[in-house]
Amino acid sequence: MPFDPYSYDLSTLIGQVRLLAGETDQAALTMTGGDRTRTDTEIDALLTLQGRDVRLAAATLLEGKAAEFAQAATNITQGGVRQDFRVRSQRLLEAAALLRDAAGAPVVFSPAADAGVLGNGLPD
Repeated sequence: MPFDPYSYDLSTLIGQVRLLAGETDQAALTMTGGDRTRTDTEIDALLTLQGRDVRLAAATLLEGKAAEFAQAATNITQGGVRQDFRVRSQRLLEAAALLRDAAGAPVVFSPAADAGVLGNGLPD
């Protein structure tokens, strides 16, 4: 069954995954990396992998975004603006852990237990 690149209908499983994962910016379909909004087809694949459980699919989506931010693993300061992809990655993993816990599923990565895994040990 073909899907639109983006839909946000809360009566569907795809819409519910988007709501839980904060995937509500259609314009971000064209972005890259962790900021990119996933297509309906990608979200449907996550639902299939996670037994159609919206919380687990949303957690998996957030873990994928976290992995993309962790790959960047940069701490950038430009003028008065600072962006730390390491922190963004950790926050996404924390949100995914909460969703997995709510679904009664084991947490794959525990940011509290695995503190420092994403850091490079260098001062900010």
